[in-house]
Amino acid sequence: MSRVEITSFGYLHGAEPDARIKLDLRHHFRDPHVNPELRYLTAHDQAVRDAVMATEGVEQLLQAAEAMVGAYLAGPRQDEPVTVAVGCAGGRHRAATAASVLAERCAARGLDVDLVHRDLAKPVVERTYAPVDVTPPELQPSALADHVPDWAEAAPTPTDVQDWPQRQAAALVPFQLDARGWPLHPQGRTGRTGRNLGRWGENQAADPIVVAGTGDQRRVLLITRDDIEEEAIPGGMVDPGETAPAALVRELREETGVDLSGHRPVILGRDVVDDWRASDHAWVASTSALYMLPATVTAVAADDALDATWYPFGSLDQLDAAITAAGRTLYAAHRPLLQRALDHLDQG
Repeated sequence: MSRVEITSFGYLHGAEPDARIKLDLRHHFRDPHVNPELRYLTAHDQAVRDAVMATEGVEQLLQAAEAMVGAYLAGPRQDEPVTVAVGCAGGRHRAATAASVLAERCAARGLDVDLVHRDLAKPVVERTYAPVDVTPPELQPSALADHVPDWAEAAPTPTDVQDWPQRQAAALVPFQLDARGWPLHPQGRTGRTGRNLGRWGENQAADPIVVAGTGDQRRVLLITRDDIEEEAIPGGMVDPGETAPAALVRELREETGVDLSGHRPVILGRDVVDDWRASDHAWVASTSALYMLPATVTAVAADDALDATWYPFGSLDQLDAAITAAGRTLYAAHRPLLQRALDHLDQG
């Protein structure tokens, strides 16, 4: 039987182990360490595993790593094990989760897998916090003084926002202000500062999950986003003065041409979304809603959608397989929302 040896580790605990395949998760993927609720947990805790797997890009990296393992095993030196080293800063969260998932997937293919978490049980390494400023040029204070984009507020910093009590009262997810009066991300530090969203603090979004059919014929409607070119739930930001129910209908109609104004959805949740634009002081919270139709309807991509597609929706694995077969990738931040829809449908 072909053998795969996978080791997770933390760069802060020593040199990386020797391996044929090396994955460095330090700089490209959000670190759960910055969230106080996750800092002292490990990959053995479901909350950490969920946070890592919902991080944009992790799923694609694991798929690529699994393909690399298969490529090495197809070579002429099949008598030697394929060695994989997966590293992050401390070795407790990202690396250990990714290594565990990769080991599970290799084992499911019938491979003999040896998994070692070199540093998972070691103490947390306390680190100096130095977030990266993600503010784009058009939202820099000097740019805002000349021109304010129609999708953004004019305040160059949170200090310039005058209605924090009202924003806190209207928030989908409660949040606090720091000593400066700046809003704090409800889930803790993100590793990013500044603003790459329309508003400081919570930016409300609406995500309509449209499902048609039942059983083997069940399908879900997804769009290809034009900003990241990944498959995602239709949806977008709630406009000023707009309600979430109205935004659900509007976004769906604008992006797919499907008008469900006469339908009453099931509200699945109001949650912070792990959006790639989020920072310590600006983030996205979404109202996710499930629309159930007896059969698929014609959907035509428009607005900021490049395509609109009905995909098989028996499970997330089935959805992943269909999206991969189409040469596309599922937007990681929407995986928990889609799983919630599946759980609701399967309970019904």
